[in-house]
Amino acid sequence: MRKILLGTTAVVSAAFGAAVITPAAAQDAPTVRIGGSIQAYYGYINQNGASSNPGGTGDFGRTANATPNAVTGLGGYSDTQFLGTNTTLTSGAAGGLQGVATPGGAGVSLGVPTATATGALANTTAGTGIIGTVAAAPSQGSLTNRTITTPLSATGAGAFARSGKNDFLTLPGISVIVSGKAAQGFTYGGQVDLEFNALEGNLSGGNRSSVQRSTAVVGEAYVYVAHQRFGQIRMGDEDGVMGGLMNSGFITNFGTGGVYGVWEQFQIRQSGNRTQTGAGQLGDNTKVIYMSPQFYGFDFGVSYAPNGGGFGNGGCPSDTATAGCDRAYAFRGATAWAVAPAGQLGAMARRNEYQLAARYRGSFAGVGVSATAGYIGAGTAYDLSNAGAQVRTMNGLNVWQVGAQATYMGFTLGAVYYQGDYNFFWGNTVRGDRQAQTLNVGASYTNGPITVGANMVTGVYEGGARSDFNAAEGRLVRQANPTAYGDRHNLASQRRWGMSVGANYRLAPGLDLIAEYVYHSVRENGRDLDAARAGVQSRGFANVFIMGSRLAF
Repeated sequence: MRKILLGTTAVVSAAFGAAVITPAAAQDAPTVRIGGSIQAYYGYINQNGASSNPGGTGDFGRTANATPNAVTGLGGYSDTQFLGTNTTLTSGAAGGLQGVATPGGAGVSLGVPTATATGALANTTAGTGIIGTVAAAPSQGSLTNRTITTPLSATGAGAFARSGKNDFLTLPGISVIVSGKAAQGFTYGGQVDLEFNALEGNLSGGNRSSVQRSTAVVGEAYVYVAHQRFGQIRMGDEDGVMGGLMNSGFITNFGTGGVYGVWEQFQIRQSGNRTQTGAGQLGDNTKVIYMSPQFYGFDFGVSYAPNGGGFGNGGCPSDTATAGCDRAYAFRGATAWAVAPAGQLGAMARRNEYQLAARYRGSFAGVGVSATAGYIGAGTAYDLSNAGAQVRTMNGLNVWQVGAQATYMGFTLGAVYYQGDYNFFWGNTVRGDRQAQTLNVGASYTNGPITVGANMVTGVYEGGARSDFNAAEGRLVRQANPTAYGDRHNLASQRRWGMSVGANYRLAPGLDLIAEYVYHSVRENGRDLDAARAGVQSRGFANVFIMGSRLAF
């Protein structure tokens, strides 16, 4: 979950911190507190990729493997009829269209099924959707208890649009916080965060979420037990120790959070232009967490999650084992899910995720210092060949991170650097892909009711993978036409860069007035990030100016 510095967050952190260091006392019955925030903003958005045209390419310059080669099983690269609405191009295959992210075999994207009632969906057959007629797919088994929505027609009403530059945004959230103290000296409690505008979609039913944007969703839900000598254990859906709980160097205490703020909520994401790899974006998948007490300024933590799914056993209570089950360790088309599919038909490919963190906090001559070093590791699901063989096609997560920050007389300066095997959206890379690097730098200054700040992020990632899985042969195959989909000779396939400046004014306790500007861009050679314009547009950008208020309670 992406966190912002609200009054409620500070109260909760203080309560949980106190759980570790407060001496044992008499038993207290559990108490319940309600906190949260309401954010309301105006946004001016100047970006490319805000329009769509008939005849545009369907998935950033590459079709959805509509015409598989009889020998290799790999798809063709001709233009599609219509600009698809899915903005997540998964590694190794084209992304799902209209939120239907169905894995295929031998480089084949499945036909788009027609609408069915909730229940069993028979073996997928060829069909005509927004990418035109596609070839019949091999049997994939049943996808039970899922409702599949028929996409817009290629030329029908609403298929193409021009977008304005002004909008409003409301972000309400509620936290239920429970805390108690036992006679034995330990404290315990839990927290549930409800978010009311965290999903991607529209008022009539989300393209990707399949629900209205205002639908309440649970962001985090966990219980904890803590003792001053032994530290704290949490279990549930929560950030990991290197995914937001113990990081140092991310400076987001101004505006809405700068490059990690709400600017993405104002975007049309056809170009895939998002920050994506911040600390809190690794995910609130279900995990167990341990954080030690502090010893001479040092503490450490570890967390473990069996997979990338949230709330446990996601997609598994069905009649047939499919990729929708978050504990499936091998499934057909896994390579196409290296970056989690937007349709949320199943969890991301990572398995057995663990995070390790070591941190120091102290002060020297009035300068507050915090530094963290840690590691994020995980395995990955295997792909299945037509013969049923399990083939490892992806790298597991393998990420080293260091960060530090210092505070003096209202000034705060911080930086974070991480490197390893990961892709955008914290996805897995395909074997043979380059490693990623990300650098974050930020600074802020607080004087009385005013806080001003700036931050930036720059990163290099594999982007769209340059290999496909050939299920017939059970192996990875380098793409034969790299110019249509990334450049195999450019190891830095995808570059992301963003910067922001912003300010808060504390008008009253808990009430802030906010102004912020964010610029962010993504570049990838040979990949069309704005199909409504002529030629291959290898750069997507957004300028977002935000004004509004935030009430924390």
